[in-house]
Amino acid sequence: MRAAVVGIDGTGKTTVLRRMRERGDVTVVHAIRAHDDPHSPYAALSRALAGASAAADALGRVQLKLAVLYLQLCLYGPTERQASRSGRPLVSDRHPLIDPLAYLPMFARAEREGAPGGDVEAWWRGQEPRDARAVRDWLVARTAGADPWPLGTDFLYQATRPPQDVLAYVSRSFGVTLPDTVVLLDLPVEDALARTRNRERRDELHERADLLSLARQHYDIALAWLSRARPEVSVHRVDCRGRTVAEVTEAVHAVVTREGGGGARR
Repeated sequence: MRAAVVGIDGTGKTTVLRRMRERGDVTVVHAIRAHDDPHSPYAALSRALAGASAAADALGRVQLKLAVLYLQLCLYGPTERQASRSGRPLVSDRHPLIDPLAYLPMFARAEREGAPGGDVEAWWRGQEPRDARAVRDWLVARTAGADPWPLGTDFLYQATRPPQDVLAYVSRSFGVTLPDTVVLLDLPVEDALARTRNRERRDELHERADLLSLARQHYDIALAWLSRARPEVSVHRVDCRGRTVAEVTEAVHAVVTREGGGGARR
């Protein structure tokens, strides 16, 4: 059984899933941070990609941010297959087929001028040299080219397409299939932003009230569409407002346990 926990930044996904991992009865993976598992064979590359994402945030260029996101999501398929060997229910923090349905329209809203200017070169310089080499090698392996701009531009274009076309594109690109269950952690944007401001790391490009509001809206649209188009995928919503981490963890764990007890539906 495979479940995906999704929601805008600040809803507590990573903290909740860390608590669930500590219970020992589920396997948890992160869709864009394979290095959360220090034993992952992709940990070094994942850390390099995290640095590349931070460099894109610093420049404020959507195309670069999306190019890195694409490269990060390319690691999910092998990570999921490796994690599935545990035999326990697998729960992902984000999912490469669900999150693009919400986040691509949000990034399209944030797009600036389409020409890169000197930002691609600045982006490479903003990374540690060894990490930049790893990112470049992965970019070439996935696209047969060393320029991230066309990759980010093409990924951004997907925001203009119907959801069934986006789903087909990301499934083909990342070599993964839909989870059995999707759990949306729902929290008002103002509460989510208050939480993100308490993080130690710098703010990400999209952590603004207008963009997170758009992402929250598109999660609703995407999951309503998914329920109609793919009824074999169960969709659940957990209201996080006014609830402790422990309470949200219990609610998510209850969904995963209930759905897992029924067996995979595929």
